[in-house]
Amino acid sequence: MPEKPTYQNAGVFAEALKPWQSAMQFNPMYKPQVEQFWNVQEKFLDEAEVFARHWFERRHEAARTALDAARTIASDNPGAPVSMAEAFAEWQRHSAERIAEDSQEWFGMMSRCARYMSDTEADAVEETIGEAVKMTKKATKTAQSDPV
Repeated sequence: MPEKPTYQNAGVFAEALKPWQSAMQFNPMYKPQVEQFWNVQEKFLDEAEVFARHWFERRHEAARTALDAARTIASDNPGAPVSMAEAFAEWQRHSAERIAEDSQEWFGMMSRCARYMSDTEADAVEETIGEAVKMTKKATKTAQSDPV
């Protein structure tokens, strides 16, 4: 059975990364902003999911009504261009309504997302400032302590 390879250089690599360790550590002061970012991301995804679902429902409706219009046009008397034009105009009118619904829902989604972000950002900044004050007081208290 072949012997498993050893990675002797892994220790060297870990040692080389040690100076970066303190710089890359998570600063607890930023916790509120990080949480706010991911909470807003979750809300954005929920909003996008609802928008996409409704958009696809409208596209399916467009395909079904286009097929209905095509069947009407194909089955009508070739000498009846008025009914063909009416079938096409009806489909086109509903398509314009669907496009208007797309736009309304898109702008609604974008305004809700902007509101989520702005409402929670102020709270996150306030919490971050509070954390900074606590950390500063703690650091100052330690620096001013009398040696034992």
